[in-house]
Amino acid sequence: MIRIYNLSPVAMERCRRGSRAMIGRARMDQTRGRQAVSRAPWISIGLLISAGMLPATAPAAPTASAAGDSDTATARPPSSAAANTGPTTALKNIDVVGDALSGVAPTQGYTSFVSQGATKTDTSLLETPQTVDVVTRQQITDQGSKNVNDALRYTPGVFTGIAGASTRQDAIQLRGFSGGDVNNAFLDGLRLMSDPGAYSNFQIDPYMLERIDVVKGPSSVLYGRAQPGGLVNYVTKRPQAETERHIQFYGGSFDTFGGGIDLTGALPDPSWGSYRIVGHAETSDTQYDVVKSERYSIMPEVDLNLSDKTDLLLQAYIQHDPAAGFHGSVPYDLSVRGDRYGGTVAPSWVDTDDGHEKFDRQQRMFTYVLTHEANDHVKLQSKARYADMETDLAQVYQYGFTGNGADLTRYYTGAQEHLKAFTTDNHAQFDFATGAIEHTMLVGFDYQQRFNRVRNFGVPYDAGSDVPTGVRPLDPFNPDYNSSPLVRDPVATSSGNRKLKQFGVYLQDQLSWNRLHVLLSGREDYLKREYQDLTTNEGATDKRSDDAFSGRAAVLYESKWGISPYFSYSEAFNPTAYSSAGGQVASPTKSDQYEIGVKYKPNGVNALFTLALFDLTQKDVQQRTAVTPITFSSVGDIQSRGVEFTAKGDISDKLHVIAGYSYQDVDYQDDVSSGSVTARKGDTPARTPQQLASLWVTYDFPKRISAGIGGHYVGKSYADGRNQLEVPDYAVADAMVRADLGAWSPRLDGLSVRVNANNLLDKNYVAACFGEQSCYSGEERNITATVDYRF
Repeated sequence: MIRIYNLSPVAMERCRRGSRAMIGRARMDQTRGRQAVSRAPWISIGLLISAGMLPATAPAAPTASAAGDSDTATARPPSSAAANTGPTTALKNIDVVGDALSGVAPTQGYTSFVSQGATKTDTSLLETPQTVDVVTRQQITDQGSKNVNDALRYTPGVFTGIAGASTRQDAIQLRGFSGGDVNNAFLDGLRLMSDPGAYSNFQIDPYMLERIDVVKGPSSVLYGRAQPGGLVNYVTKRPQAETERHIQFYGGSFDTFGGGIDLTGALPDPSWGSYRIVGHAETSDTQYDVVKSERYSIMPEVDLNLSDKTDLLLQAYIQHDPAAGFHGSVPYDLSVRGDRYGGTVAPSWVDTDDGHEKFDRQQRMFTYVLTHEANDHVKLQSKARYADMETDLAQVYQYGFTGNGADLTRYYTGAQEHLKAFTTDNHAQFDFATGAIEHTMLVGFDYQQRFNRVRNFGVPYDAGSDVPTGVRPLDPFNPDYNSSPLVRDPVATSSGNRKLKQFGVYLQDQLSWNRLHVLLSGREDYLKREYQDLTTNEGATDKRSDDAFSGRAAVLYESKWGISPYFSYSEAFNPTAYSSAGGQVASPTKSDQYEIGVKYKPNGVNALFTLALFDLTQKDVQQRTAVTPITFSSVGDIQSRGVEFTAKGDISDKLHVIAGYSYQDVDYQDDVSSGSVTARKGDTPARTPQQLASLWVTYDFPKRISAGIGGHYVGKSYADGRNQLEVPDYAVADAMVRADLGAWSPRLDGLSVRVNANNLLDKNYVAACFGEQSCYSGEERNITATVDYRF
């Protein structure tokens, strides 16, 4: 049994005066000759009890140290009176120097109160003047999330339905901004170096993750180039000193079968450190006709204690997707509006061909994180990753009706890409005081480099042929997926090298005076992009170099009632990944945001409530106007103004709730007539719903049975910039039942079963559309049964 012991108000105040994180980290070090609770207003002593280091019958009473302004609170053995008449247990010499509740440590339940996402330091969310939503491991598991899009669907202000049920990539829209861009994703604080102007997009398996941090608003001040709506940081599972073993098997709809393994524990000599091995495999026929998906991934890690002050984490992430699923679309007239050509098609319908549907992705990443705590005031960290990806694509896709209005025109596209990337982030953290003001200062630099060799293929166009596109048309109501549709052989259409280099230096200071917290940050970036066209022998090269400054200023007041109002201003810049029809690389876009909000944690309740209002503008926006080749056009400025509300926590010991709502008014600030994008001032960009809402409730019944039910709502959106093609709103219900079989029989200890049903009511809906030719069907009902064994 684990019990929670809270520090007295005096001890809490002393810890506050020496802390930057409301909940510190809790690493037990039995090599030192004192017992201290450091840098934490309150801390869970239950870990000590479960480890046999504190007696459960007579807990130690943490009290404030008598040493003036000391930032430690000493945990003393109980007095005889406090111990009643029960037996006492001799205490071991331990240090709680704070590691267990950091922004990368294992999470518990649906709520986390600390994150590294917004500041790169372990900072309480109640001291962070920015909206940060955390999706915990428990939420990912309970909601049966098979991909990152699934895991984020209950997060307000986040729209993951851009491509409907397609799972080939994780396209995440934050506060109305994305454009399908996958370049707002990070893994353990380092950017996933995907190429949004190509098909090389890294995808992370959610089974490998401990949590997902969603940081709202411009965040270039610490991370460099960034989407204006925010970023998503995936935090992987880390090695643990305590031995844990987990094996999982599951099966479900569409002949889906998979399994996972998660092993962690100390190395042969525990003083060396710990290890972890996480693996996952899955195959599925998917909801789409003639399309399969297949994945194999493994993530070995070792965390080495080089000394009592130095730690080295080594991690490899290797994943192969021989079949990465489907990414085709349906015309607006066959999905949303079915009265024009005789009805709509089923969500399983595809526009491809059985012999020409391929997306093979192999990705490899190797990472190190080196941390050195020089003393109580200085901490150094260096992390770096090398990433390599090979992508092989071939697909047939529709692009509207033929002249007879009965069949669909189809094209063929193919690509072979090899991406190599390197990224590193290095910083020093200084904790000090200037009089009554406490500082946590961060000084650092990062470097990012990406090289992508791209070759594109297509079927030659012949206007005089009966099949000018080189691909036979498709009858949407009587499709033949084995017709050998190509009438001409594919040929290479273009090839080139896409290069990017970015170097940035940043400075951040987190200031705290009593309950007032101020955050000041600044960063200067130097960016170089280059495209070398190898289609012809000349190999013409287009280059562009830019520099940009990004800033942030924010203030928050943390009241004694758990209410924290705040105000923030932040900036971002983001280079355009595409080229114009003439091959020129565009200038970066810039954005800024004003945000005001309040956070609330009720005393004694494991819950967090957040309310935020924001005004966000992106300037000189470039939107994609062609698919092959990918090109851009300028559409001026886009503004997003809205409100977000989040509630997460435990209403009682048995009732757990996740709730969210967001309203965003996103519109063009100028009249637009550029390429294929036409809009008037005040119109909403395509694929941008105005409202998002969600509710998930889990209840724990006797005999360790739990049930969860919820739903998420997506408001109406538009398929075009003129807002003439409306995509209806929709609501989808999900459910879960879990049983721990060990409660029924000791012989089944560690064994549990879980059933998840996503889209429980089998709602047929269109998730989003981009123009009249490209609409994306939503996920059909998907039921999965899982068996877990922990030992």
